[in-house]
Amino acid sequence: MSFAFTPEEQSRVEVAAFLGIHLDPIGYVDLSTIIVLGTMYFVEFIALCYQLRNRDYLPLRVKNVPVMCSLYVGGVSWLLGDIFTSGLVHLGHSAVLSSCKFTVIWLRICIGAYYVTSIFALRCYSLYYVFCKGKAFKGRIMLVSLGVAGLSIVAFGVISMFLPTRMTVEYEEILDMCNYNRTYVLCVLVVIWTIWAYTAVMSWKMRKIPFCFNERVEIFTSFGILLVVSLLNSVCLLVISIYPASLGWRTALLYTNHVGASVGYWVVMWEPTYACLFHRDEYLQYWINILKEDQMEREYEYSTNMNTDTTLNLIEHLDIPFKPNSTHGSTLGSTNISDIYTADHGN
Repeated sequence: MSFAFTPEEQSRVEVAAFLGIHLDPIGYVDLSTIIVLGTMYFVEFIALCYQLRNRDYLPLRVKNVPVMCSLYVGGVSWLLGDIFTSGLVHLGHSAVLSSCKFTVIWLRICIGAYYVTSIFALRCYSLYYVFCKGKAFKGRIMLVSLGVAGLSIVAFGVISMFLPTRMTVEYEEILDMCNYNRTYVLCVLVVIWTIWAYTAVMSWKMRKIPFCFNERVEIFTSFGILLVVSLLNSVCLLVISIYPASLGWRTALLYTNHVGASVGYWVVMWEPTYACLFHRDEYLQYWINILKEDQMEREYEYSTNMNTDTTLNLIEHLDIPFKPNSTHGSTLGSTNISDIYTADHGN
């Protein structure tokens, strides 16, 4: 796989120009995009391994580490799909890549974009179910929610695979890239925008709900990320003529999609991961003390899927001084955890 400006690549650019298409050749900017985003996902993989190893740490457990692991897998699939179908690499040397259907339908759309955005939406719904309805998001409701999302994605992929290539996506040999059917693109974007609209509705319903930690930031960050990603993908696929031919547009699309997904991941996982690594016991005391102050033990017990006896035993054995009218920065023992986090975050 070459990123140099070879005679074959020059010929491809000239053929495109003859057809009235300005084609930016595949080059080292594309390679750097792949390296930067690949490195970003590698760092997340290391963090994810640490999170899985410490998944029983309560502040991490409430974030549902297995689901965040599946979000990471979806992000990697989305990245591969974007790389193979956005003009960053040559496709003609591989039968799998040049078929386009697998890379577009499964890697980029179903396991990638649809699954990642669905996880953001389901997280919003789970918070709504716990904090607005006061019910546990586990058991049947959790299985039904995940099942509906998963089956919908699989159904879309299977139906797309059985449709003729002229109705979905086909390989354009002259330009060495995938060519999308406009109606199919519209169908894909309708689903993406529907997921965004659902997230918007859930976010609006939870705008006045009190949270103990950074859930509000998570909700509105997810809302903003999905909006930006949906807008740019709509522009690239509907407004820009053959966006993979443009170095600027294909680079902007990949960075927007995957930096956005990464920000969404770290907004959820950063604080408990950092605390587990550097202030494990102190932060756990701080974390439970906030639950007691805000009388939110019941809601977060739902989130951890722990039974009442386990939660109460843990709280009783931590010897946490509880001050009903104190703020979240209250003193725990001889250590002021609020001061630790203010110093560490540079505020």
